[in-house]
Amino acid sequence: MQSKKWISSILGFILLFGIYHFPEFFQSLMLHAVFKIGFLVAAILLGYVQGWKALNGYGLAFKNKWGRDLLLGLLLGLVTFLVSIFISVQMNFEKLESIQPLQVFINALPLTLLMTFFPSIAEDILTRGYLFGHLKTLRPGTWILLSATLYVLNHIWRLNDGLPVLSYLFLLGLVLAVCVMGRKSLWLAFGIHWGSNIAFTLSGKGINLETTGNPTGPTWALALSWALLLIFLIWWNKSILIPVK
Repeated sequence: MQSKKWISSILGFILLFGIYHFPEFFQSLMLHAVFKIGFLVAAILLGYVQGWKALNGYGLAFKNKWGRDLLLGLLLGLVTFLVSIFISVQMNFEKLESIQPLQVFINALPLTLLMTFFPSIAEDILTRGYLFGHLKTLRPGTWILLSATLYVLNHIWRLNDGLPVLSYLFLLGLVLAVCVMGRKSLWLAFGIHWGSNIAFTLSGKGINLETTGNPTGPTWALALSWALLLIFLIWWNKSILIPVK
């Protein structure tokens, strides 16, 4: 029985991994949208097959102040990405050319929320929620390192982009995994991930930056910003890294 459970778990991960990455072989925005939405549907159906209710098994149950965790995560993700821009400009990696009027950001927000929601939650389910559902009995440190490593490896098209990219991905993976283990749910981690993706997309539409120094500098600034958030989360362990009753 135990071996069948493990086989089911592995096959389920392979299924989700395939759905997540299949559209990356094609240059089709529509195909990407269909498969990212389809991923969520497949995750729900797979959850039922594996004995969970909807997305509850992935750490996405609507309980334990999930809304507060989501909103807090969104704020932390937005602020952390903006801090990375501030660090990059202050260290002369980039020069701030201009910022578009507030209305530009407001007009872009609805579509940005929609376009970043499905990729964010899909990747969170694949690299954190699925592990939470099947391997949460591991030691927290082991689980966190495993999840962060899987998060890096999931960026299969960026593994040759150099140390700066791998560093920021691993640090972000640690941040998100710490949140999952601390809250025993995916909501805080999803909020941070979604918030950072929102900030990235909106900044590309409304903040004009010119690279003036080392071209890898902005990526190192992003890595540093995630490292600072990781330190903050560890310092704030009495509020976040506590078992949820």
